[in-house]
Amino acid sequence: MANYDATTPRLAPTIAQRRRNPSGNGGAMARVVLFLGIILLPLGLLLPILETQRFIFWRDAYSLIDVARALLAGDDHLLGFVVIVFSMVFPALKALALIRLHLATPGNVSHREIRIVETLGKWTMMDVLIAALVVFTLGRSGVASAAELPGLYFFTASALCLMLASGWIARAHR
Repeated sequence: MANYDATTPRLAPTIAQRRRNPSGNGGAMARVVLFLGIILLPLGLLLPILETQRFIFWRDAYSLIDVARALLAGDDHLLGFVVIVFSMVFPALKALALIRLHLATPGNVSHREIRIVETLGKWTMMDVLIAALVVFTLGRSGVASAAELPGLYFFTASALCLMLASGWIARAHR
């Protein structure tokens, strides 16, 4: 066995370093923003994100779930799959991973877990971009006018909250 003295650096964290922060990793702000992002995500998915108006009489409002359902019911299975993956699956997985990292004891998180959260974070705003492109395309087509509704704002706020929480929590584990 090797002989260690007080000047030898320790590779394993000490017990004091492994103690969990009572506010969780990333601090109290990370917890608040993570909670807010988790609450806003279902609102962004369920509430209408856009309203279309054809001529003067016909108006329709669509949520992200309605858009995905309509795409899958039609012939646009690939686009429906993309909407589901980027707008529903990725944000939900990211929220679950952030909860795990936020509550984990420092030193008990692998670099792989942090990389997974960071990778999911790179795709966070893709879903918001998809929704914005749909609104823009319908508004510019001339056949129908489109207006954004509160679901788009809740969804965007959720993505931003999860992005902030991800940065704070990942930084606490480095």
